Amino acid sequence: MSEDMILTKPTICGRAEVELAHRQMRRHRACQIERCAWKWAAFYTLVRHGRIAPQELSPRERAHKRGIDFPVDTTERCLSIGTPGLQTFQQVLDGLAQLVLPRTCPDNGHGR
Repeated sequence: MSEDMILTKPTICGRAEVELAHRQMRRHRACQIERCAWKWAAFYTLVRHGRIAPQELSPRERAHKRGIDFPVDTTERCLSIGTPGLQTFQQVLDGLAQLVLPRTCPDNGHGR
């Protein structure tokens, strides 16, 4: 990694498409938001546009409050096994950029 590189969490711009975010949330219904970049971007797009409100308590806190044991998932602790390749991450980032970045070309094949 370059010394000049600064990594930050992406933000959701005001031009993100709400209907696309709704479709992504349905498509990634079974995914956990902490582990799925698509669901994360869609969720925070909907939050930004006031379509949904995030939970005030984490799943662990909600389980504790109800007296339910919270399961510990150890399947993803070892990142060296089954980690997606760089190309997969780039495809996800490119797709997320399409969700949140303003379109500069007047006709980009989407009829807009």
